Amino acid sequence: MKKLFFAIGGILVCILLALTVLIISGETDTAVVSGHIRNESLATIKSDWPGTPVDQKGRFVNAEFPFLPSPIDLLRWRLGANRQKEEKAKDPFQLKAVDPTEFLDGERDGILWLGHASVLIRLDGKVILIDPVFGDPAFIDRYFPLPSPLEKIKRVDYVLTTHDHRDHLDEATVRQMARKFPEARFLAGLGSEELLDDWIGDEKRVMTAGWYQRFALADESLKITFVPVRHWSRRALFDTNERLWGGYVIEGAGRTVYHGGDSGYGRHYRELAETFPDIDYFLIGVGSYSPRWIMKPNHNNPEDAFRAFLDSRARFLVPIHYATFNMTDEPPGEPLRRLLERAAEADSSDRVKPLDVYGSLEF
Repeated sequence: MKKLFFAIGGILVCILLALTVLIISGETDTAVVSGHIRNESLATIKSDWPGTPVDQKGRFVNAEFPFLPSPIDLLRWRLGANRQKEEKAKDPFQLKAVDPTEFLDGERDGILWLGHASVLIRLDGKVILIDPVFGDPAFIDRYFPLPSPLEKIKRVDYVLTTHDHRDHLDEATVRQMARKFPEARFLAGLGSEELLDDWIGDEKRVMTAGWYQRFALADESLKITFVPVRHWSRRALFDTNERLWGGYVIEGAGRTVYHGGDSGYGRHYRELAETFPDIDYFLIGVGSYSPRWIMKPNHNNPEDAFRAFLDSRARFLVPIHYATFNMTDEPPGEPLRRLLERAAEADSSDRVKPLDVYGSLEF
């Protein structure tokens, strides 16, 4: 019993020491753009693009809004009161989950929402999964139980990861995907190679890119480009911004689909329109934005998301990243309600296409 007591005590001491180091180093750390890097084996499609910015420590950084997460702010938020707590507790909203079988058994191109940021896209017969997180990942609280769709998915050609946060990149799901679909390729931002190589067990199946770089695919009818968003990355205590975050532009069969991962508002949406002037479907997160004082740099609120949509000049907006995981302070039904209100004000309600979980939109 004494050995167990001392072992537990030692673990707690180590955790406290690690947290102390993280807080001290985090509050004195800064990030300044000091250089640019890219995957030299891939094409950069923006001619005036110098490469993905990195700071003085070699970490990836947002060029417009350099950002490092503050441990003190995180503790202040987690230990503080939620001003929307009562409203959130009384909110009856719950996403409806439908049967995806018909879409998955079919052949028509389209988009299938799998909840949160997880999306399945079929273009010209190719199947692309973005940020798949199935089952019940550790440290993530679902608003409602959702069975994994993996058994019903019959084919996957590409698995795309926007960034390394656990609600977007789940180790168990990636390992399952790698086993079930041995021919699938895994695409991500620079710095994710070691992580994915370990989980998948075959480095030849993994490809990483910098911002505005196009992946080299065997399928000539499909183009996938990694593009900037305003966010950050970390999976452990001391790997902040070592893996690049981003969004994807997917082109094929005469259609262009954008998936924005996680992002705060910035000029990258206007630049997106300049580089890709014919986006059909604009998939963007509209939740996980409250409280604004800590979330604004990294998550759009519904009004920001609609503004980004207008900046992109896309035809249709498909809202994602809301009411699936209980991660932030806003009530689950607030993101969609505010988005639809903003669209109505702009006389653009017909351009917003909300989906049920496992619901689809065919082209």
